[in-house]
Amino acid sequence: MEASIRLHCLANAAVAAMTQSATIRRLPAPPPDFPMLRGIPLSETDGNGPVPLLSNRQRQELASIAARLNVPRRTIVYREHTPAESVFIVAHGVVKAFRDLPSGKRPVLAFHFAEDIFGLAENGFYVNTLQAVTDVSLFRMPLEVLTETLAGDAQLQLQFLVKVTHELRESQRHTIAIGRRDAVGRVASLLRTLADNTARAEQSGTIDIPMTRSDIAGYLGLSLEAVSRACRRLEQSGIVNFVDRHRAQVRDRRQLDRLASAY
Repeated sequence: MEASIRLHCLANAAVAAMTQSATIRRLPAPPPDFPMLRGIPLSETDGNGPVPLLSNRQRQELASIAARLNVPRRTIVYREHTPAESVFIVAHGVVKAFRDLPSGKRPVLAFHFAEDIFGLAENGFYVNTLQAVTDVSLFRMPLEVLTETLAGDAQLQLQFLVKVTHELRESQRHTIAIGRRDAVGRVASLLRTLADNTARAEQSGTIDIPMTRSDIAGYLGLSLEAVSRACRRLEQSGIVNFVDRHRAQVRDRRQLDRLASAY
């Protein structure tokens, strides 16, 4: 009888220990402003668009090595050909990557939105100049520390690979888009990208356009006049209504998608 009581007590103690251990291992959800990456996975998923790539543990791991920066609009984050010391994740806002050419031209190579990553280098130096388009909040991770972190976490390595692959696909789509002859299609392609990165676009059809017309022209390989003409044609066709230079109301999303996809 005494042995049975002891066995029962041991069993209860084991269950309590297991419950306590499970409680200890259960990590709280990280705050929403912890680093996050978003992209389309390499394997097949139920949806078509980008999804969150990082687990709570991975977000906390990146937060532990990241410093938070608030950068005012038009501020240079770093310049091309300077030593690459950090990698950045966008928390809020928009930044642009551009390059100053000997000809005096300044093509815009990419726009980076919330949950995008930038700062990957070549031979220890940044290859582009990055500037804040809006007020921006960034997570800055020292390159050496991030390298060590990724070396010790294969799953986190994989998610960074997924994100970089996603941005490579986006870059290829942009290359195809600016190879088109029609300016209307190029502008429609950018508007669709902005719609996909604007939270309220899904609810109200309103697209935020944070960049200037000059930035748009540099990104699409068009003149300012060509961008203005393309915007007028989209309005006249009843596809988009430009409320002002930084907001557009989508009237016909199906037609916008058709124009953006008609390579």
